[in-house]
Amino acid sequence: MGRPPAGRSGTDELKARAVAWVEATCADQHVEVKLSDPVVLDRVAELLAQGCQTGVSRVSSKRL
Repeated sequence: MGRPPAGRSGTDELKARAVAWVEATCADQHVEVKLSDPVVLDRVAELLAQGCQTGVSRVSSKRL
């Protein structure tokens, strides 16, 4: 799966892309997709969205 175009995406779109990437990667490696908890997926999407923000660095002391 290629890299998405540059720019900001909504959380729902980001979550959908993350799920698609995990599914494709697991299928390529012949392993089950184990991350299925919607709460965990939302948290992962939030972390990925933080990385997309320009000019904002994540404080390492923040916890989920």
